[in-house]
Amino acid sequence: MKAIILGAGASKAYDGSPTKIRMPVAIDFFKTYNKLEISQNPWVLVGEIINYLNQHHKMKPEDFVNYSTDIEVLHSEIEEKLLHAFNDSQDFVSLRESFKSYNQLVFLFTSVINEIQNGPVSEPHINLAKLLKKDDVIVTFNWDTLMDRALAETTEWTPDAGYFVTPKMIYRNAWEPASIPQKTDYPKLIKLHGSTNWLSSATTIENEKITMTQSAGPETFYIFESTIDPYDTHNGRYMSNYEPYSYGYYPPNIPDPGKPAPEDQVFVRLTPRFPHMPEGTAGKSGLTSMPLIIPPVKHKTYDMYGDLFKELWREAELCLTEASEIIIIGYSFPVTDIQSNHLFKNAFMKRKTVPRITIVDPNPHRIKEKFSFEFGIPDDHLVIHQDYYSKDFPMDKLF
Repeated sequence: MKAIILGAGASKAYDGSPTKIRMPVAIDFFKTYNKLEISQNPWVLVGEIINYLNQHHKMKPEDFVNYSTDIEVLHSEIEEKLLHAFNDSQDFVSLRESFKSYNQLVFLFTSVINEIQNGPVSEPHINLAKLLKKDDVIVTFNWDTLMDRALAETTEWTPDAGYFVTPKMIYRNAWEPASIPQKTDYPKLIKLHGSTNWLSSATTIENEKITMTQSAGPETFYIFESTIDPYDTHNGRYMSNYEPYSYGYYPPNIPDPGKPAPEDQVFVRLTPRFPHMPEGTAGKSGLTSMPLIIPPVKHKTYDMYGDLFKELWREAELCLTEASEIIIIGYSFPVTDIQSNHLFKNAFMKRKTVPRITIVDPNPHRIKEKFSFEFGIPDDHLVIHQDYYSKDFPMDKLF
């Protein structure tokens, strides 16, 4: 069994986007956003982000078009203020401010990825998918659906059972239950940071902590696959012309009744109307949803989703423990991904054999040293390809 590890470099390989833009890395995220058409769309909300930057960094609103700070740095900074506000029960204003800007960054991060991946199926990912066997496993730290679409295109893979964890329902022009086959003859795709097409309910602040509005347990999630007709969404703001596994800024509302209001209280939904904001024309039924991703921050909130990510990380560790070959494509072990270090260390400590490690990266030296000195892999088990992954990469070097 082979385990293929995908990082940002694998996503950068996608050159088929109609936007003519490749997936951003953290340092060029905002520059990428401002090159996309969504930066001119009033439905794509950045107001709370701009307010935060104005208040805490003295940035003028008109300067946002040139903003270039690393999104990981900004998102982590806002997260720190959010955590601080939770610990200070008197700082409710800061809590609300940080919460809104944090959520807008989640939506914006997802939206940029959806815009760029909204094109033909990725050739580099198809080249990889064609060489995989049913017992192989792809473990990815990426949020995009490039690998998902490639697997669906070239194998019998489906999102019903292909993610190892099972969604409650899948949107295929309407919500339908996941169909779990008795036998799966395709590789598994384990997404350790969630996915742009995974959905949960919108969050709220309740009893001075972030909580979901769905009545189902926090581990319950939904998947968006595709649509033909407009779907019900927040304020009816459906956006058309998206390929499967991608959607506009607002995902479909989920079929959950939502948590009941506390005793002697009622929930009231109010939607402010602004003269510059176009009205949505789609339906509004269902519970407002949001992307289920673990954003690129220092303190990753895996526990917020119950045991969902515990299961994913546990399975990834098992795969790394059992794989005869581990192929790493474009993953550079970022400093903030502390848990990924633990993942590899824990897996290798349990192994009885030494796996063959193949690394594809334009700057592989630090990664090689990590495997040699931290993970204890001898040089004769390391294969290094100092190269970018692309549709022209000679796949026979990996398999």
